[in-house]
Amino acid sequence: MAIDLPAGIPGQGRRRKMPERYKYSATSATEDQQYQSLDEYYRVRVFYVFLDTISQELQRRFKGGDNTTWGILNDFHCMTVLDNWKEPVNEEAFKSLQKLCQFYELEEVDKLRLELKIFFSSFPCLPQNTAATMLNLMKENNVQEILPLMLELLTIYATLPVTTATVERTFSKIKLVKTKLRSLSSEERLSDLLLLAVEKDITINNSEVISIFKEMGHRRVLL
Repeated sequence: MAIDLPAGIPGQGRRRKMPERYKYSATSATEDQQYQSLDEYYRVRVFYVFLDTISQELQRRFKGGDNTTWGILNDFHCMTVLDNWKEPVNEEAFKSLQKLCQFYELEEVDKLRLELKIFFSSFPCLPQNTAATMLNLMKENNVQEILPLMLELLTIYATLPVTTATVERTFSKIKLVKTKLRSLSSEERLSDLLLLAVEKDITINNSEVISIFKEMGHRRVLL
């Protein structure tokens, strides 16, 4: 990030006196720690703190009091494991399949199990057992219509958001896009403008846009 690191260790100069009641607390132990090098300081005060925060957030999000999200992701993962669908079928994996069908209101759980058995018997050597790999393999071999339930659940699994960053980014952008001059914009146009503002990594072919605009023809309304 082109940030110049300080030459000395931060906070190792003049130190304030810690009150006696905090002398043996965890906070005072951290504050009073003497660091031997700049690398050690940033390792303890930045890197380890960052890892702890990430670990705690993952635990809170996926293994907190409400385990619905973690359970759904675990059930989806059971679909991608080859050994679960060999004869005899793993009972725990079948229970996970039943939970998925119940959650997404799919009634044909036996048909879904049969589709998984057909898929893994037809493609036993997958490079990676991921939803994206399985979807690409289904597309390359044109088996989407043969395995509709499996296709539906794998598509959900591949697009299931695990964070709210995209949603929050959209609400942040909506204030910039929906100005007073665009207060009468239709829902479709506003959606397209938000897509351009949020997903900036999508490449746009200007020539194709010009061609589409040209083919729209005469757009004036006769009064």
